[in-house]
Amino acid sequence: MSLATMERHASASAETSASPPPDGQLLERYVAARDETAFAALVERYGTLVLGVCQRVLQHSQDAEDAFQATFLVLARRAATLDGRGPLGNWLYAVAYRTAVKVRQSAARRRARELQVMNMATVPAGEEKEWSDLRPVLDRELNQLPEKYRAPLVLCYLEGKTQEQAARELGWPTGSMSRRMNRARDLLQKRLARRGLAFSTGFLFLLVAKNAGAAIVSPALAGVTTKAALVFAAGQAGLAVSGEVAAIADEVLRSTTMAMSGKIGKLLVIVALLGLIGLMSGALVHEVQGLIQPNNGACGTPAKADPQK
Repeated sequence: MSLATMERHASASAETSASPPPDGQLLERYVAARDETAFAALVERYGTLVLGVCQRVLQHSQDAEDAFQATFLVLARRAATLDGRGPLGNWLYAVAYRTAVKVRQSAARRRARELQVMNMATVPAGEEKEWSDLRPVLDRELNQLPEKYRAPLVLCYLEGKTQEQAARELGWPTGSMSRRMNRARDLLQKRLARRGLAFSTGFLFLLVAKNAGAAIVSPALAGVTTKAALVFAAGQAGLAVSGEVAAIADEVLRSTTMAMSGKIGKLLVIVALLGLIGLMSGALVHEVQGLIQPNNGACGTPAKADPQK
């Protein structure tokens, strides 16, 4: 092996070792050994995405932090069931949105219609009204999109990835990414337009991209969340987990389990119906074959002449 070849291999090896581990590897390390460092890396990687959703839905700092923690508590419990090959950000986005909605409902009951307004992000003055109108409904409409359209928008506009990076994470051909992204943008834009938010495509997604990263996860919040998630996953009670946050996480876990059970039930009903249809079709074919089977000789054999004629 030449010196140049050895240097190239050494350089490639150094780049590989320096690159951050993929989500699947971090999940495996956490599931196998409750690796706190691996879980903390996931909190750091997706903290801005999760906190951003919670802030937009709740518009209240303490509620947003509670929803943030509860989201990662759900991840800690569900990590073993996740397919590490897919993009974790899209799954976390959906969980964060559901969790924030649960927190909002709980807060609404607790405050009994008391309105609390907080400026959660710094928005340029020329875009302040547009963002204030968009922020409360953006995630509601984005969450309603089918996953195949929501995923590229989350990756590119909320996580800041390029279309090429998003295509690799989703396992899509890069050549079709632009077409799928255009379709996803059109669907979201139409849903927002029905709510009276008629932005041009360019302005809408510029506004989203500029404000998606406004959430700042403090080291203290990340550290507390990581420790609380490991305690929660182990089923232990302790000061690391707030009772209210744990209750929200349990509620989200129950609702997702019920939703999954409902999907499995529907699938079993469909399979049973298909089986019944197959049996009925087989019986019908057998009956028809019996009706058309000739009584005298093989098919095409002329019947014997009547001797009386």
